[in-house]
Amino acid sequence: MPYSASQKSETPGAVAPVIWYLLNLLALPVIGFLVLLSIAMKSGDDNPIRRAHSKAGVYMSILGAVLISSGVLIAWLIHGNTGSFWTFAIVWAIVLHTSFVLWGMIALAQAIGDKPPYFPRRLL
Repeated sequence: MPYSASQKSETPGAVAPVIWYLLNLLALPVIGFLVLLSIAMKSGDDNPIRRAHSKAGVYMSILGAVLISSGVLIAWLIHGNTGSFWTFAIVWAIVLHTSFVLWGMIALAQAIGDKPPYFPRRLL
């Protein structure tokens, strides 16, 4: 009696978009986002879990870029090109980037477990 014969299930493939999200943040910034965007645009009839993870990855990539760049821009408008600006900009970028990487790791765990991402919930 084979153990794995009764456990045939269709894999949703939700891991791939999350991997590309993390590659976008850690190794291939522009290429990773373009691949993630193409996965999200082609996920119309896919599994709902894969569709939710791909759209969440695109959403979080755009949100991260907007938050990091707007915080740095506001700090530059307030402080100018001073030491205070550079200190704030570096700390701001590191904290937000790390937060988005941690979100990606949690989303990867959710994708491996065939569960939707925790945030944003409305994409499912």
